[in-house]
Amino acid sequence: MPTWFLPPDFTFAADGPLQLGTVIAHPKKPTLVLTSLSSPDSGIALPKTSIITETNHTHDKSHAQSNGFSTWMQFLGVASASASTAIGSSHSTSYGAADHEIRSFAEPLTSETALKIAALPAVQQHMASGVFGKRAAYVVSGVRIAKTSFAVRTETGANYAVELSGSGPPVPGPVPVELGAGVGRQRERAVVDSYETAPGIVFAYRVHVVRYKRVGVETELFQSRGAFMTGSGRVEGGEVPVVVEGTKEELDEDLEEENDYTATLIGGEDVCISF
Repeated sequence: MPTWFLPPDFTFAADGPLQLGTVIAHPKKPTLVLTSLSSPDSGIALPKTSIITETNHTHDKSHAQSNGFSTWMQFLGVASASASTAIGSSHSTSYGAADHEIRSFAEPLTSETALKIAALPAVQQHMASGVFGKRAAYVVSGVRIAKTSFAVRTETGANYAVELSGSGPPVPGPVPVELGAGVGRQRERAVVDSYETAPGIVFAYRVHVVRYKRVGVETELFQSRGAFMTGSGRVEGGEVPVVVEGTKEELDEDLEEENDYTATLIGGEDVCISF
């Protein structure tokens, strides 16, 4: 499933660090740039760029959670009481309408390109710094540029509710009636912030992952439906760097980073991830 990553804020200009061919340490760290493949010094030829425009994009995302517990008590067999408490929070963000210019590679990255990327000194040093093996490096392979300014509105809420109820033994009479009483309290609060972005900023980006084969993969080149064409190159130690699409599943399998994120389904097909 195609995966887009939201930057930490909407201040990344279209001609800034988040451009096609930028190699970053992790999708949640877009400012930690290892190198830029678009630089003539990289010696790596990138595929041609495909540009399409999608108009009138609007997006909303929300998240809510609630934790509650209850207790029940009986006093001397003649009276009972129960207490329940619920604590919840919510967060929603909405983005106003804007036209998106989508820039992406027109052709897939190959294993030959993966070998060259992994051999770059800055990338090589980063990949060798892993605790559980070699780290992955991430190549920006798609960007969504908001051509016009749009509004961003965030709302954060919290609520607290407690309820106490009690009952007594039936009152004698023609029809026994059980005595009961209850008391409750609820409190809610919300904080709303909104602002307008500048035009021409990066709304979201996609990445491809350059990594070495994981433990348990057979000795042949890694292949899957999400992987791109691979060649027969070999590097020191017999390990082969491969290029795969940067999806939510790839992110979950990265043992070197603690990935606390929110994933939202957009457009019925794409996943949008914010850290």
